[in-house]
Amino acid sequence: MSAKDDLVAELGKLGARDPEAARLMGMVMALAGEVFVLKAQLERLTRALETGGAVDAKRLAAAAAQEGMTKWLEAEEAAFARSLTAPYLEPDLSVNATKWMRSE
Repeated sequence: MSAKDDLVAELGKLGARDPEAARLMGMVMALAGEVFVLKAQLERLTRALETGGAVDAKRLAAAAAQEGMTKWLEAEEAAFARSLTAPYLEPDLSVNATKWMRSE
């Protein structure tokens, strides 16, 4: 396998060109890893419940259609969106220290 085929080596080159891009890519990869772990856990739980007879596709669809689930999902989605965008949409409460950080 050549170095070009090695994804980790290719991603590592980003840091040499642009440290900010490398940091961002690292964050994206970490979050993607968390999503994968949660997806695998959900699959294991679903399979275990199906095997035990507690859940099947029909019951899952019915639970998703319940009014309580719909209301919970709407509220959770709104809270998630607010917390995710807060750093960009809400003013920073900290003191602006820029004037002390610059040398003239």
